[in-house]
Amino acid sequence: MIAPMNFMVKAYLKKWDSELHEIAVDCGAVQKRQLERILHSDHVIYLNKDVQSVSYTQFKKCYPLTTYDDYREGVLELKEDSSLKCKYYAQSAGTTSGIKKLIPTTDAFVKLNHLRASWYLLHTLYQHDDEMSIFKAKNLLVGGSIYEENKDHTIGDISGIMLNRIPLFFRPWYVPSTKVAVSPDWYNKISKTVDAAANENKITMIGGTPTWVLSILRNVLKQSGQKKLSTLWPGLKAYIHGGVDFSPYKHQMTQLIGLDHPMRYIEVYNASEGFFAYQDRPEEEGMLLICASGIFYEFIKYKEYMNGNRDAVAIQDVALDQDYVMIISTISGLLRYVQGDVIRFVTLAPYRIKVTGRINSFINAFGEDLLLQHVESALKEVNEKHQSSIRHFTVAPFYLTISEKGRHDWFIEWESAPVDMEAFAHDLDHAVRKVNTNYDQKRTEDLALNELRLYTLKSGLVNQYFEKHSRIGGQSKLQKLTNNRKIADRILTLMNES
Repeated sequence: MIAPMNFMVKAYLKKWDSELHEIAVDCGAVQKRQLERILHSDHVIYLNKDVQSVSYTQFKKCYPLTTYDDYREGVLELKEDSSLKCKYYAQSAGTTSGIKKLIPTTDAFVKLNHLRASWYLLHTLYQHDDEMSIFKAKNLLVGGSIYEENKDHTIGDISGIMLNRIPLFFRPWYVPSTKVAVSPDWYNKISKTVDAAANENKITMIGGTPTWVLSILRNVLKQSGQKKLSTLWPGLKAYIHGGVDFSPYKHQMTQLIGLDHPMRYIEVYNASEGFFAYQDRPEEEGMLLICASGIFYEFIKYKEYMNGNRDAVAIQDVALDQDYVMIISTISGLLRYVQGDVIRFVTLAPYRIKVTGRINSFINAFGEDLLLQHVESALKEVNEKHQSSIRHFTVAPFYLTISEKGRHDWFIEWESAPVDMEAFAHDLDHAVRKVNTNYDQKRTEDLALNELRLYTLKSGLVNQYFEKHSRIGGQSKLQKLTNNRKIADRILTLMNES
C-alpha cells in the first residue's frame, strides 16, 4: 500500500498548480479576496466588535494596529464561550509578566492556512525532485507539544497542534508516534524519538528546529553505531527547517548526514499566528509569501515604525531592499496585528521574503525567542538578590557544535560585582527560565542548551571596544542582545589581548 499512497499524493499535488500560479502573478487580487473574507469572519467580529466590510483605504482608517494585549481578555472569553467555538489555541513564549500568549486558531484557519501551506511544501518537494517519495518510507518530525486537550479546545505549540492533526491514514509514515511527538515531557520525547529513529533504516524527510534535530541526530548515530546518517538512511532527501537562522547549523547538518550525500534544505516561516511563507526554490534565497490562506498582510517600513509612523501599505506597494514590520489580519480573529517580525522582500514577482529580525532586541538562535524584556526582568531579580549592579552587558548565542551543546554567553562589566559569581550565573539562568518558557524548555535536563556562561569584563573594556570600532562617544551603547557573535567575538579578542 505504501507505493500507491505516494502515487496518489503526487497526483493530488497537481491540484495546487493554478492557485500557486495566481499567487505568483496576481497576489494583490488574491489578497483583496482574503481581506473580504476576514472582515466577514465571525471570530474577527467577536474579538474586534463592529467590524464592517470596507475598502483597504477605509480599513486603515477604521481599525488601529493591535498587539496581544488588545486581545488577551477577549481570547480568554472566547475560550470559555460555547456559542462560537475555537478548537485550537497556539501557545507562544511567555511575556515579562510570565503570562503566555494564546493565539486563537480556528479549525477553518488550520485547514485554510496551515494544512494548505503543508500541501504547498509537498508540492515544492515533488516539483524539484522526480524521485521524491515521502510516502514510500518514514519521515522524522520533531515538533512542539500539546499542553491541554479536552472536548472543547486544545492548547499547544502550533507545530504540536499540527502533529496532533495528522490524519490516521498518514500516521504510519511518520516517526515518532503522535503520542510521543506531542508529549510535553521533552526528556521522554527526545529519548523515545531517538529510539524510534535509530531503529528505522528508511527515512526520507526530516522536519524540525535545528536545535532539537541536531541533538536527536547525534544521538541516533551514537545509538545506531553508524558514522553518518546517509549510511543509516540512504534514501534521505530533504530537511525542512524554520524558527531560527539555519546558516550556523548547515555545516554541522551536512557533516552528520555525509558531505557527499545530496540533500534539499527548505526553510519555512511558520509562527503561532500563522504559516506565512516557505522556500519554493530550494537552491535560492527567499520564501514565497503565502497570499491565499486566510491572512491579509500589511507592511510598515521598519525605520518609520520605530519613529512612530504607523502608515501601512498593502502587498502591491512594497519595495525591494527595505526592512518592513509585518502586520497581519486572519480569519481566526486577529485584525491589524503587529506580529513582531521584521522582513525584507527579495523578489516582487512573485513576492518572496526573508526574516531579518524582530522589532525588539532578541536572540532566537535556538528557537528560544529571548527578548530584551525577558533579560531585563531576570537581571532586576538577580541583581536585587546579590546586591550587585551592572555598567554594561551584552548577550550572544554560542552555537552548538558536533561535540558541544549551545548556550548563551553573557558579557558583563560591573558597577558593583556580586560576591559569588558562580551563584549569580546559576540564579540568572534560573530567572531567565522563569520568564521565557521557550528557553526553559530547551534548558530542561540540559537537553538542547547548557546553562549560560558568564564572562566578567574588566573596568573600561567596553570603552576600549568603542574606541577600537570607532563608536566612542556620549551616545555609545553596547547592543544588549545580538542574534550573532560579532560583538561577542570582538570582546573576547579584546579580553585575550589585555
